[in-house]
Amino acid sequence: MSGLSLLSVSVVLFLIMDPIGNIAAYLTLMQGITPARRALILFREIAIAFTAMLLFNYLGEYIFTLLGISEVAVRIASGVILFLIAIKILFPSANGLRSNLPKGEPFIIPLAIPLIAGPSLLATIMLYARMESSELIMLGAIVIATLSTFVVLLLAPYLQRFLGNNGLLALEKLMGMILVLMAVQRFAEGIKQFIKTF
Repeated sequence: MSGLSLLSVSVVLFLIMDPIGNIAAYLTLMQGITPARRALILFREIAIAFTAMLLFNYLGEYIFTLLGISEVAVRIASGVILFLIAIKILFPSANGLRSNLPKGEPFIIPLAIPLIAGPSLLATIMLYARMESSELIMLGAIVIATLSTFVVLLLAPYLQRFLGNNGLLALEKLMGMILVLMAVQRFAEGIKQFIKTF
């Protein structure tokens, strides 16, 4: 039984991609690169990240079916993972990747993976692919979240000028708080479903 919607899955994936939080890192990586070349690089990296997401979408369904993991376990696990991701957004590590970016034009690492399609996002896609019976909803959510992230990063210079560093930070924290609420709801749904099995 599926309890997910296209909107809820899209929002979760978008929040985990955290394009607002990646704006500063993206602009640092793109220093000295012309706007036209910057757009081409971003399109390439987004396409690579999208391919990885599609791969894990189908891989997740296969793995969980093969192992016979129940929907209850997947729901509880998804709630726990979302909560951990939200805590990471709210309280980022000083030694994280964003603080130690490699020099030079990005190719796959670190922009496509892990800044856009990191381990947390790919694990969440695997879990959601098992929870959601409709393949179209998962594919649609991945497309919507990816396109939204592409637009945010494409507009990164303007967003940084308009919102400033403090505005971007506040917006990222708000996204983290929304993710916390969604994580708690997902966990509660899993516990409720677990209780019903007795």
